[in-house]
Amino acid sequence: MRSPRCRAGRQDVTVHAPHPLRRKAAIERRRAALLLWALAGVMLPAAPAAAQLGGSVSLFSQARLRGQPISDHRPVAELELVRDSASGFYLGGSAALVADRTKGLQPFAFKQYAGFAHRLSPGATLDLGVVHNGYTEYSGIVGGGSYTEAYIGIIGRNLSGRVFISPGYFRKDQATLYMEVDGHLDLARNWVIVSHLGRLTYLNDDRPAGSPGGVTDWRLGLRRHMGSVDLEAAWTGYAEDKRPYGPGHDTGGALVIGLSLVF
Repeated sequence: MRSPRCRAGRQDVTVHAPHPLRRKAAIERRRAALLLWALAGVMLPAAPAAAQLGGSVSLFSQARLRGQPISDHRPVAELELVRDSASGFYLGGSAALVADRTKGLQPFAFKQYAGFAHRLSPGATLDLGVVHNGYTEYSGIVGGGSYTEAYIGIIGRNLSGRVFISPGYFRKDQATLYMEVDGHLDLARNWVIVSHLGRLTYLNDDRPAGSPGGVTDWRLGLRRHMGSVDLEAAWTGYAEDKRPYGPGHDTGGALVIGLSLVF
């Protein structure tokens, strides 16, 4: 999710997804395929001079959502488009493909979002909006799934934070709160340290037995700017809270490499 007016650091393709809501695979495939057509219909017609159309084409060594692997450690390619107006409103979306082990390239995920960015000061921007994420059966989410979140945050020069609220996180009865802080620090010309820390909290007391009370995720990496191309290597992982009964908390991490062409 990216607005040309809010370039405080690109997020990874990635949300911890235990207990997904099953969806029909055909519906998710159609949504992923039609997303680009919808974006083209909304964004590509002649726009007033005050509006901007931007985006990126990216290739990742694997996909992780809020720290958890969801592409079976296979490469993922993503196309994202964003239309941004001078008034601060923006509209965007993305579609991704995964290199399936047996069937080759397959639809993997799609995303649509709309928001409003308002500059509070030279170093701070208020950002709020709604985002919908969906995943096909070729993701690590069994049967595919989707969820919608509303978000609000402050985008700074080197540090940004957002809060996301979902009334149905992969399940219509599973409300969640997700808080994140992202930072970046210039090391030298075209070299940047990027970081991310997030916390997912389940708001329902009646969550399924055996599920964790919350999940913490993180990312720490190094980014190299090469003109309009960004190369990034980051260690990404997550840890579930300890459960009162049953096995201990799950944890895991991996090096994720990404290459993005920004336009």
